Amino acid sequence: MIAYKFLRSGRIGPFSAFQWPEPGVWVHAPRDLAACQRGIHACRPSDLPWWLADELWEIQLDGRVQPDEHKIIAPAGRLRSQIEAWTPACAQEYADACAWRAQGRALEALTRAGHRHEAHQLATCATLDDVLVAARQLAGDISDTRISLTMAGDGAFRALTGAPPPSAYIAAHAAMRLDGAAGFAAERAWQSDWLVERLGLRAGH
Repeated sequence: MIAYKFLRSGRIGPFSAFQWPEPGVWVHAPRDLAACQRGIHACRPSDLPWWLADELWEIQLDGRVQPDEHKIIAPAGRLRSQIEAWTPACAQEYADACAWRAQGRALEALTRAGHRHEAHQLATCATLDDVLVAARQLAGDISDTRISLTMAGDGAFRALTGAPPPSAYIAAHAAMRLDGAAGFAAERAWQSDWLVERLGLRAGH
């Protein structure tokens, strides 16, 4: 099975600190699989937003693949090739896109609550710096949409400071704030689709 794996720079596992060998060399789990403990962990396209890191690799898995929440686990795997399109610039583009999604959720919250003037103020922001300032100012003035506005400000701040994982996380929770679990799932699906399309990944794996 072909899947994907995020690693830190130098092919380092972000949680295990294991350094993966050169592409093509098989790595085998020492004993029975256990999620987040033992086994070769990898991502389906839908799992990618949960595991962002410096490098993205295509990985081949062998043996019985076990599905788990937001990941899959196999007894063996080998790196195939690095996804060269996942660069710091691309990661920043993704963070920015997620921050604008959080801004859109705050705008929707203001509109639903009848704050038309404030919604216009947020909608006219041309940059994430503008979003950060406007969202934080409005959050201090309007209590019934304060959480959505705070999330928009935090999402902008995280993107501006080069932090894609929390920017994506905030966008998903901004969606959940308005539309519950379905909104959260839909936002994570949007993030996955963005990554698949932008990076030219195999959507069916």
